[in-house]
Amino acid sequence: MRKKFVIGIAKVFLRMKTFVKLPALILSLYPLFTGCSGTPSQARTTPPVAKKLHVKVDSLTREPQVTNIVSGNPRSQITRVVSYSYLDVEDYEEDTFTRAPSFQMMPGYARFLWKYDPHPKVVLTKKQIRRLMAIISVPKSYKKIQSTCYSPRNCFCFYNAKKEIIGYYQVCFENSRLYCVPEFNGSESGTLSESGAKRLRNFCLSAGITVR
Repeated sequence: MRKKFVIGIAKVFLRMKTFVKLPALILSLYPLFTGCSGTPSQARTTPPVAKKLHVKVDSLTREPQVTNIVSGNPRSQITRVVSYSYLDVEDYEEDTFTRAPSFQMMPGYARFLWKYDPHPKVVLTKKQIRRLMAIISVPKSYKKIQSTCYSPRNCFCFYNAKKEIIGYYQVCFENSRLYCVPEFNGSESGTLSESGAKRLRNFCLSAGITVR
Protein backbone atom coordinates (compact mmCIF):
# COMPACT_ATOMS: atom_id res chain seq x y z
CA MET A 1 0.00 0.00 0.00
CA ARG A 2 2.76 2.38 0.95
CA LYS A 3 4.59 1.52 -2.27
CA LYS A 4 1.56 2.47 -4.43
CA PHE A 5 1.26 5.78 -2.56
CA VAL A 6 4.89 6.66 -3.26
CA ILE A 7 4.48 5.80 -6.93
CA GLY A 8 1.38 8.03 -7.16
CA ILE A 9 3.18 10.97 -5.53
CA ALA A 10 6.05 10.54 -7.98
CA LYS A 11 3.68 10.63 -10.98
CA VAL A 12 2.02 13.81 -9.71
CA PHE A 13 5.44 15.41 -9.22
CA LEU A 14 6.53 14.52 -12.73
CA ARG A 15 3.32 15.99 -14.14
CA MET A 16 3.92 19.19 -12.19
CA LYS A 17 7.47 19.50 -13.50
CA THR A 18 6.19 19.08 -17.06
CA PHE A 19 3.53 21.73 -16.43
CA VAL A 20 6.14 24.12 -15.03
CA LYS A 21 8.40 23.64 -18.07
CA LEU A 22 5.54 24.05 -20.56
CA PRO A 23 5.55 27.92 -20.58
CA ALA A 24 9.30 27.92 -21.18
CA LEU A 25 8.81 25.51 -24.07
CA ILE A 26 6.09 27.69 -25.60
CA LEU A 27 8.26 30.80 -25.27
CA SER A 28 11.17 29.08 -26.96
CA LEU A 29 8.96 28.04 -29.87
CA TYR A 30 7.22 31.43 -30.14
CA PRO A 31 9.46 32.79 -32.91
CA LEU A 32 8.59 29.79 -35.07
CA PHE A 33 4.89 30.57 -34.81
CA THR A 34 5.27 34.31 -35.35
CA GLY A 35 7.55 34.02 -38.37
CA CYS A 36 10.38 36.08 -36.89
CA SER A 37 13.72 35.22 -35.40
CA GLY A 38 14.49 36.64 -31.98
CA THR A 39 12.42 39.78 -32.68
CA PRO A 40 9.24 40.78 -30.81
CA SER A 41 6.14 41.02 -33.00
CA GLN A 42 5.83 44.76 -32.31
CA ALA A 43 9.27 45.33 -33.83
CA ARG A 44 8.52 43.53 -37.09
CA THR A 45 8.30 45.74 -40.16
CA THR A 46 5.86 45.19 -43.01
CA PRO A 47 7.60 44.88 -46.40
CA PRO A 48 7.09 48.13 -48.36
CA VAL A 49 4.45 47.99 -51.07
CA ALA A 50 5.93 48.69 -54.48
CA LYS A 51 4.56 51.97 -55.85
CA LYS A 52 3.49 52.20 -59.45
CA LEU A 53 5.78 54.58 -61.30
CA HIS A 54 3.92 57.23 -63.27
CA VAL A 55 5.77 57.67 -66.54
CA LYS A 56 5.00 60.92 -68.28
CA VAL A 57 4.70 60.16 -71.96
CA ASP A 58 5.88 62.98 -74.19
CA SER A 59 3.17 62.37 -76.75
CA LEU A 60 2.91 64.57 -79.79
CA THR A 61 -0.56 63.31 -80.60
CA ARG A 62 -1.85 64.94 -77.41
CA GLU A 63 -1.01 68.39 -78.69
CA PRO A 64 -4.00 70.49 -79.80
CA GLN A 65 -4.58 70.18 -83.55
CA VAL A 66 -7.13 72.93 -84.18
CA THR A 67 -5.72 75.43 -86.66
CA ASN A 68 -6.74 79.07 -86.85
CA ILE A 69 -3.95 80.90 -88.67
CA VAL A 70 -4.03 84.60 -87.87
CA SER A 71 -3.16 87.48 -90.15
CA GLY A 72 -0.38 89.89 -89.31
CA ASN A 73 2.20 89.46 -86.59
CA PRO A 74 0.96 86.75 -84.17
CA ARG A 75 3.37 87.76 -81.40
CA SER A 76 0.74 89.42 -79.19
CA GLN A 77 -1.54 86.36 -79.35
CA ILE A 78 1.04 83.65 -78.68
CA THR A 79 0.65 81.97 -75.29
CA ARG A 80 2.36 78.63 -75.98
CA VAL A 81 5.17 77.53 -78.31
CA VAL A 82 6.12 73.92 -79.03
CA SER A 83 9.31 73.03 -80.86
CA TYR A 84 9.50 69.91 -83.05
CA SER A 85 12.54 68.36 -84.68
CA TYR A 86 11.79 65.84 -87.40
CA LEU A 87 13.09 63.91 -90.36
CA ASP A 88 12.55 65.06 -93.90
CA VAL A 89 12.04 62.79 -96.91
CA GLU A 90 15.75 62.55 -97.69
CA ASP A 91 16.64 61.55 -94.14
CA TYR A 92 13.86 59.00 -94.10
CA GLU A 93 15.12 57.32 -97.29
CA GLU A 94 18.73 57.26 -96.10
CA ASP A 95 17.90 56.08 -92.59
CA THR A 96 16.16 52.81 -93.51
CA PHE A 97 17.33 50.95 -90.39
CA THR A 98 15.94 53.43 -87.89
CA ARG A 99 12.80 54.68 -89.55
CA ALA A 100 10.97 56.94 -87.19
CA PRO A 101 7.20 57.20 -86.69
CA SER A 102 5.35 60.07 -88.27
CA PHE A 103 3.37 62.64 -86.32
CA GLN A 104 0.76 65.20 -87.21
CA MET A 105 2.22 68.64 -86.61
CA MET A 106 -1.02 70.23 -87.73
CA PRO A 107 -4.05 69.05 -89.74
CA GLY A 108 -2.97 67.74 -93.12
CA TYR A 109 0.73 68.11 -92.36
CA ALA A 110 2.58 64.95 -91.29
CA ARG A 111 6.32 64.65 -90.71
CA PHE A 112 8.75 61.99 -89.49
CA LEU A 113 10.35 62.28 -86.08
CA TRP A 114 14.02 61.71 -85.46
CA LYS A 115 14.06 58.31 -83.81
CA TYR A 116 17.52 59.06 -82.46
CA ASP A 117 16.44 62.47 -81.14
CA PRO A 118 16.07 62.36 -77.33
CA HIS A 119 13.84 65.45 -77.38
CA PRO A 120 11.70 65.53 -80.55
CA LYS A 121 9.27 67.84 -78.77
CA VAL A 122 10.17 70.72 -76.47
CA VAL A 123 7.57 72.98 -74.85
CA LEU A 124 9.10 76.40 -74.36
CA THR A 125 8.86 78.35 -71.14
CA LYS A 126 7.56 81.92 -71.11
CA LYS A 127 11.11 83.22 -70.86
CA GLN A 128 12.18 81.08 -73.82
CA ILE A 129 9.21 82.30 -75.86
CA ARG A 130 10.30 85.91 -75.29
CA ARG A 131 13.85 85.03 -76.36
CA LEU A 132 12.60 83.26 -79.48
CA MET A 133 10.35 86.17 -80.47
CA ALA A 134 13.23 88.60 -79.96
CA ILE A 135 15.13 86.69 -82.65
CA ILE A 136 12.55 85.80 -85.29
CA SER A 137 10.35 88.91 -85.21
CA VAL A 138 13.01 91.52 -86.04
CA PRO A 139 14.12 92.42 -89.61
CA LYS A 140 17.86 92.22 -88.79
CA SER A 141 17.52 88.44 -88.41
CA TYR A 142 16.85 88.10 -92.15
CA LYS A 143 18.52 88.82 -95.47
CA LYS A 144 17.67 88.56 -99.15
CA ILE A 145 17.24 85.05 -100.47
CA GLN A 146 20.56 83.35 -101.23
CA SER A 147 19.61 79.70 -101.63
CA THR A 148 16.78 77.72 -103.23
CA CYS A 149 17.61 74.53 -101.31
CA TYR A 150 15.13 73.88 -98.52
CA SER A 151 15.15 70.87 -96.19
CA PRO A 152 13.56 71.97 -92.88
CA ARG A 153 14.08 69.76 -89.85
CA ASN A 154 12.93 72.13 -87.11
CA CYS A 155 9.60 73.76 -86.53
CA PHE A 156 8.02 76.02 -83.93
CA CYS A 157 4.23 75.81 -83.53
CA PHE A 158 2.49 78.86 -82.09
CA TYR A 159 -0.67 78.47 -79.99
CA ASN A 160 -3.11 81.04 -78.63
CA ALA A 161 -5.04 81.00 -75.33
CA LYS A 162 -7.71 78.79 -76.95
CA LYS A 163 -5.08 76.15 -77.74
CA GLU A 164 -5.40 76.83 -81.47
CA ILE A 165 -2.43 76.76 -83.84
CA ILE A 166 -2.21 80.35 -85.03
CA GLY A 167 1.09 80.05 -86.89
CA TYR A 168 4.28 78.06 -87.36
CA TYR A 169 7.92 78.69 -88.20
CA GLN A 170 10.01 76.11 -90.08
CA VAL A 171 13.75 76.43 -90.50
CA CYS A 172 16.55 74.58 -92.28
CA PHE A 173 19.80 75.26 -90.44
CA GLU A 174 21.90 73.77 -93.24
CA ASN A 175 21.28 76.75 -95.51
CA SER A 176 19.37 79.20 -93.25
CA ARG A 177 16.19 78.89 -95.31
CA LEU A 178 12.86 79.24 -93.52
CA TYR A 179 9.14 79.34 -94.03
CA CYS A 180 6.74 80.94 -91.56
CA VAL A 181 2.99 81.49 -91.46
CA PRO A 182 2.05 84.26 -90.97
CA GLU A 183 5.14 86.21 -91.93
CA PHE A 184 7.20 88.36 -89.58
CA ASN A 185 8.70 91.67 -90.63
CA GLY A 186 11.60 90.73 -92.90
CA SER A 187 10.88 87.00 -93.05
CA GLU A 188 9.30 87.31 -96.51
CA SER A 189 12.81 86.82 -97.93
CA GLY A 190 12.74 83.29 -96.56
CA THR A 191 16.37 83.36 -95.39
CA LEU A 192 18.02 84.02 -92.05
CA SER A 193 20.98 86.35 -91.93
CA GLU A 194 24.27 84.98 -90.63
CA SER A 195 23.73 86.58 -87.23
CA GLY A 196 20.06 85.55 -87.18
CA ALA A 197 20.88 81.91 -87.94
CA LYS A 198 23.60 81.89 -85.29
CA ARG A 199 21.34 83.38 -82.64
CA LEU A 200 18.51 80.99 -83.44
CA ARG A 201 20.80 77.96 -83.44
CA ASN A 202 22.31 78.97 -80.09
CA PHE A 203 18.83 79.47 -78.69
CA CYS A 204 17.77 75.98 -79.79
CA LEU A 205 20.86 74.39 -78.23
CA SER A 206 20.28 76.24 -74.94
CA ALA A 207 16.64 75.06 -74.91
CA GLY A 208 17.58 71.42 -75.53
CA ILE A 209 16.28 71.43 -79.10
CA THR A 210 18.08 69.19 -81.57
CA VAL A 211 19.44 71.03 -84.62
CA ARG A 212 21.31 69.73 -87.61
